[in-house]
Parts: sequence; C-alpha cells; structure tokens
Amino acid sequence: MQDLNAKNIFRIKEAAISPSDTLIFAITSDTQGFYAHNDDLVEHINKHQDADFVLHNGDITDFGLLKEHKWIYDDFSKLEAPYVMVIGNHDATGNGKDLYKAMYGDYNFTFVVADRKFIFLNTNHWEFDGKAPDLGWLERELQDAEQYQNVFVVSHIPPNDAAFGKNKIQPYKDLLREYGVSLSIHGHGHGYAYTRDNDEDVYELQVASTDKREYILMKVFGSNIDFKRVNF
Repeated sequence: MQDLNAKNIFRIKEAAISPSDTLIFAITSDTQGFYAHNDDLVEHINKHQDADFVLHNGDITDFGLLKEHKWIYDDFSKLEAPYVMVIGNHDATGNGKDLYKAMYGDYNFTFVVADRKFIFLNTNHWEFDGKAPDLGWLERELQDAEQYQNVFVVSHIPPNDAAFGKNKIQPYKDLLREYGVSLSIHGHGHGYAYTRDNDEDVYELQVASTDKREYILMKVFGSNIDFKRVNF
C-alpha cells in the first residue's frame, strides 16, 4: 500500500487513451466511515460503467487512521479501473498527513491523459497552517494550459468555504479564469452542487459523499464536457 496514486496513474497512461476517444471517469468523495456504501459504490461502478479511471475528492478517512485507510483500500482495490485520491481535511488529522504521503504520494500532483491535464491540489488551509492551497505551484502547473483540450483542478475543500483560506479564494478563481480551466472539482460539502460565479467564468462541481448513494460520471469528448449524477 505505497505510492498508490503513482501506480494507478501509470495504469491510466498504460491504457494509451487517444485524444480522439471519449474519456470517461467516475468521481466520488467523502468515503469517511461509510463502508457499506463504499462497497456498493465499487460494485456499481464495476458493473455498470466503462470508466477509464475513478477520482476521489478527499476525506478518504474520518480520523486519518491507518486502519481506516486499510478499510478504504480493501474497497477501492476491488475497482476494475485505476483510482486516484486527493487529500481531504479529515485525512490530515493526527498523523494522517504522513499516512497519506506514504500510501498515495505528494499532496499536490498532476497527470496528463488523452490531451487533458488533471491538477490535484491540497486545499486544506487550516490543517496545513495556511500554506495550502499553494497557488504559486498551481500557477506554474497552469502555465501550459493552452496546450490541452481541457484542464481540470481537483481538490477537497471548495473555494466557497472559509476552510479554503479566505485570502486565497479570489486569487484561486482569478487563476482559473485567466488560464481557462474547464472545471474545478471538489468534495467536502457532502452534497451535490454545480455552480458558476456571476462575475467569474469559473465552473465548480461539488461531489456528494458516498452515504448519499450517488457519484458523478463524466464524459469528455473533444473540448466538450458532459456529466450526470448516478445513483447506486
């Protein structure tokens, strides 16, 4: 159970998905303590979706404990598709930061598949003493955004929450608008939401927790994005 994100990203790249293919991925979040629901989620995705991979928007665990990580690993390792996890605020409690780093890798990381760039950003401002989100790192990763058909930023806490860091909310949105990010994807709120700021060309998707018995299925074709809520 080490470097799971890197290992699963390798599997995604090994599939050699073409930019002309329709990219399909499922998104879930906040699996903390909902073990029976997580079993059902995995079974439903395996049975009903031809997903290229699965994204998890953080709060893998409730208390950042090793036994919780093992329980979630037991569930998600049954997925037929590779999966990638971003760190949530609950995952950063206690010695959870060290456990996440050992099991999954860096807090901030990226990968590119089928001419789409995925940027995974640690937005747990309070748990990282105000150092997160690292907007300097994010801007460096956005420098080449125009090279891709789509750019997605994936994190746990959304930029409408004080726990994101009040002084970082507007600079974050400014970066996304400046570099034409396709979608900002989050968890944390435990319910579904899809919003666009009135004065900002920034779309934000919040993914429900697994106890709501739903996940997002996203299909990306060309520069177009289509998604639906799936109940299980």
